Amino acid sequence: MPRISTYGSQNSALMDLMRAQQGVFDAQQQVTTGKKATDLKGIGHKAETLSASRASLARSEAYQEAATRTASFLESQEIALERINSSMTDLRVAVTEKQGDFVYGQVEDAFYQVVTALGARHSGGYIFGGTRTDTNPLTISSLDDLQALATAGDAFQNSDRRPSVKLDETVTVETGMLADEVGQEIFEIFKRIADYEAGPNGPFTNPLPGPQETFLINEMNNVVTAIDNLLAKTAQNGNAQANVDTIKQSHADRQIFLNIMIADLEDVDMAEAVTKFEQAQVALEVSARTFSTLSQVTLLDYLR
Repeated sequence: MPRISTYGSQNSALMDLMRAQQGVFDAQQQVTTGKKATDLKGIGHKAETLSASRASLARSEAYQEAATRTASFLESQEIALERINSSMTDLRVAVTEKQGDFVYGQVEDAFYQVVTALGARHSGGYIFGGTRTDTNPLTISSLDDLQALATAGDAFQNSDRRPSVKLDETVTVETGMLADEVGQEIFEIFKRIADYEAGPNGPFTNPLPGPQETFLINEMNNVVTAIDNLLAKTAQNGNAQANVDTIKQSHADRQIFLNIMIADLEDVDMAEAVTKFEQAQVALEVSARTFSTLSQVTLLDYLR
């Protein structure tokens, strides 16, 4: 009977030692990683909440990244719109010089600036191409090309759909403007001037004769209207930028909240974890001494 009891005690001590070793390992893992467990199983009944929180955080981060890319795109679009507006403003001022060759030179320069802006790219895609970002939205590159077309509308080949991006579960934002909706009114002005220059009443001369001056003044009134419309589009772009910035901040705030929630679920209190580790080490030492003591009791001791 004593032998059975001794071996039973040894087995119990061994189990205690193994549990103590596991306790030290678990406590050491918490101190090392700062986490309560290395997998969801270790979190227990809070695992579902933790999993959902992590998924929500990942979605928010993805949406915020999309918002960041969108903000960058809108900034490039704003630069292009302002470049067009600046060119048209310079053209409006130039007509006051009343020097035909100078005015037409300004027309050509302004047209080049507008063409460059409408053909601008962002991250490899054409800004004003709509959903057709791989193709230049313009079919022409010079004022002569425009003059040769039947209508100004023939100068555009952008898609008829604006690009859009999803920035939240319920928020989808149209981000891009189309080349024809931005530039067709302007191209019609350029084409009328180019047609006049190439027609029976042209070319423009120095100083401008009365009919040519009257024609250009009328077109400059059209330029003023086009500038007003450009300003409205620039304001629309600005509103979109403000909206995207608000969404970005919303995601940043949400991520702070979710990170705090996740930390509460999976992070350990380091002071508590260190104390637990020290206690586990003490328990291991006690179990090891107990097992060592019992292991010295052998069958031979009972046969003497």
